[in-house]
Amino acid sequence: MSTYEATQPPENATCDTPGCGSVAKVRMIIPKSLFTADGVDHSQDPPTFDACELHWPGIRDTCMRNGHAVVDVTGDLRELMGEFPRWTVFTSDGGWLYASARVGKSKQGVTVHAYLVGQLRREILAMELFCAQQTAIV
Repeated sequence: MSTYEATQPPENATCDTPGCGSVAKVRMIIPKSLFTADGVDHSQDPPTFDACELHWPGIRDTCMRNGHAVVDVTGDLRELMGEFPRWTVFTSDGGWLYASARVGKSKQGVTVHAYLVGQLRREILAMELFCAQQTAIV
């Protein structure tokens, strides 16, 4: 089966789902179709599909249920875990990636989420910067 690549969409990209137009969170790079049994010329099929937060889980799930791999090309989850050992990183069945950690001396923790490893890395870095600034203020 085919391998679809998930990556960060360009800035200001909108969801390609007809009638949506929301801000895109993931760009799917679509492999060239080798399917010919339908008699359709697939040479004009779009090479990418931008999806918003609402439509990405369904698109990802459909691809996987039909035997296709969906690969995050923005980074490796294990490497991310090595970069941020204080953070607990986990995934959901719906395709979300989460990272959770204690902040400063607080017993409370924070959790950030994203669809792609590169996005999660940015969320962790932003939260660490925010927490460092808050600690400096106190």
